[in-house]
Amino acid sequence: MNNAARLPVVVGIDGSKHAVHAALWAVDEAIDRDVPMLLACVVNPEAKDLEREYAYARHAIHEAWIAAEATGQPVKLESTILQGDATEQLREASRLGQLICVGSRGTDDSPHDERGSTAAALAQVAFTPVAIVRRRHPHKPLTDPLWIVAAVDESPGGSAVLQTAINEATLRKAPVLALTRWGSAVTTEPDDKRDVRTRLAQYLAEAREDDDADVQIHALPISDHIAGVLAQSANIDQLVIVDANDAVLTSEAVGAEARKALRHTNCSVLVLR
Repeated sequence: MNNAARLPVVVGIDGSKHAVHAALWAVDEAIDRDVPMLLACVVNPEAKDLEREYAYARHAIHEAWIAAEATGQPVKLESTILQGDATEQLREASRLGQLICVGSRGTDDSPHDERGSTAAALAQVAFTPVAIVRRRHPHKPLTDPLWIVAAVDESPGGSAVLQTAINEATLRKAPVLALTRWGSAVTTEPDDKRDVRTRLAQYLAEAREDDDADVQIHALPISDHIAGVLAQSANIDQLVIVDANDAVLTSEAVGAEARKALRHTNCSVLVLR
């Protein structure tokens, strides 16, 4: 088996309730991939009382560990404590996993920045996909079929975004909304199965023809600005997926305006690589 396929789902733990929410969200991801979940906590090596820092880290990991076990899901748990700057260390930890999940707010957010700054910074520099998790009541199932939103263009990254949206929709039993951002020219042959336009058209046709299709999918065109869309639809979305190779779109999806729009919602953001 490919070693990369066995890499864990990493969760950044800092003692906040948002980190615990991220761990609970990540349980399904780890089980779906059949890999362990690695709880990673970062301590400040320059703290006056380093022993106390480690004690706090162990307690934070314990709380997340217990919460994950309480789900009753058969997830294998691992843990590690790292030293250094939170963003830098979680970036390095992302090398160890196939996905890293963090809470939308945390104890390591800079007092000079808005809440969520650490997660936003990590999303733009990590080596692996980053999920910024928002769940208001993580122990309660979502009562409505909230949407998986995918920002899709004709790049290879756009194809990966679409496939990930389908996977997440299957896992979380949710419909997909593909926000299409087509250019004026077609970048691949129309009959090429890898062409994201062709694949999306096939999914849409299947959804129209079969009300019981595995995934219900719809598509809408958007401009290059996703923050405005999120401001209007945040309360009916549960996950927004963007491609990290589109730096402008990623900055918008994790930026201050989007964080404000998503603050009191159940809408997480997944930045793909």
